[in-house]
Order: sequence, then structure tokens, then C-alpha cells
Amino acid sequence: MVIRRFHLIFCSSVLAVFMALFLSPAVAAKENLLSESDQQSVQQVIDGQISAFKTDDYSTAYSFAAPNVRQAFPSVQMFIEMVRSQYMPLYRPVSYLFGRNTLSEGLVYQELIVTDLHRQLWQIIYTLRQQDDKTWKVTNVVMYPYDGVSA
Repeated sequence: MVIRRFHLIFCSSVLAVFMALFLSPAVAAKENLLSESDQQSVQQVIDGQISAFKTDDYSTAYSFAAPNVRQAFPSVQMFIEMVRSQYMPLYRPVSYLFGRNTLSEGLVYQELIVTDLHRQLWQIIYTLRQQDDKTWKVTNVVMYPYDGVSA
């Protein structure tokens, strides 16, 4: 119940921002002020979390979660159960590559294209916020299936 409510709230907000930023090139170009080093840091966080999922290093995977996620899922076990039930393509990806990213109102929206175990393609939007200690943490993830399968 908490998982579904959390997921619905963030999915609708991320979808609205995604549409505004990624579907409007003029806005995306104007807002995309993410430095090269921040882009690398954001991608390292995502790589680190996915690598931790793949090796069942649940504590490390959870360490990349922002305070809002930790509040919704106050234990590592609750977090991993949510990931397994709703984000299997991220939990066990066959492959992934980074797509576009943009910065808006302090949040980074980073696109990934993921291939799951069934060769299904997924567009995944990670949302991250820089913390007071200058680290980037994952605040939300949404997934959209692509039509077709990978080669």
C-alpha cells in the first residue's frame, strides 16, 4: 500500500516534468546546465546502484537512496522488496546505456535504456538530487516499456 502510493505520486510528477523537459527541446536546452563532472557523478551513482542490485549487495544499493526514499522504505529489506516487485529490469538488467539528462529546479533527470532478461527494452528515468554533502542520491525512478525487443 505504501509502495503503491509512493509510486503513483512520484510517477505522475516525474511524467509531467519529463514531458515538459524532454519533449520540448527549447526548454531542455535552456535548463540542461549540468556540468560534466556532475553528469559523471550522477552516472556513477546509477552504475553503483545497478551493480549493487546485480550482486545482491542490498546495503550498498540502499545507500544511494535519498532521504525521501528512505522515509518511504525505512529498511533495506523493504526497499529491496519494492525494487524486486516493481523494477526487475533494473534489479537484473542484461544491459543498459545512458541517454539524455537534464537539470531542473535542483533535480537531475537521467534517462537509461535498459534491456531486461526477456530482451524487452525499457526507458527508465532516474531522478536525483544533490545532498548537502554534495553527493547525488536517487529520489525516484520511473519505467516505460519500449515496443519491440533488443537484438
